[in-house]
Amino acid sequence: MIDSSTTEAQMALKRFELENQVEIIDEKAIFHFDETLVDKLYNEKPWKKDVKYFKKVKIGATALIKMVMHTKSGGDIEVMGMMQGKVLGDTFYIMDSFALPVEATETRVNAGDQG
Repeated sequence: MIDSSTTEAQMALKRFELENQVEIIDEKAIFHFDETLVDKLYNEKPWKKDVKYFKKVKIGATALIKMVMHTKSGGDIEVMGMMQGKVLGDTFYIMDSFALPVEATETRVNAGDQG
């Protein structure tokens, strides 16, 4: 017997994936470091010729969850963080994110001693 809540959860997940264009990417390919590709990109610097060179950003699930949790923890205070990833072609791949221990407003940033 199939539980109706399980079926509903699976349908909700499938709907979320379709609406947000979720893709499963081969981990070996995304975490592989190709020094020649990086050197070529940084030597050519195509973004200097075309300021709209980068067309896409793909955010990993872990990075997205960490960003959302950090944002929610700030309440009414503006939060700041750092994203880490790589560039492949015209796409930024964000693979992780980190909360920074600062408080900020539109005009001021206060970096505390926390760490």
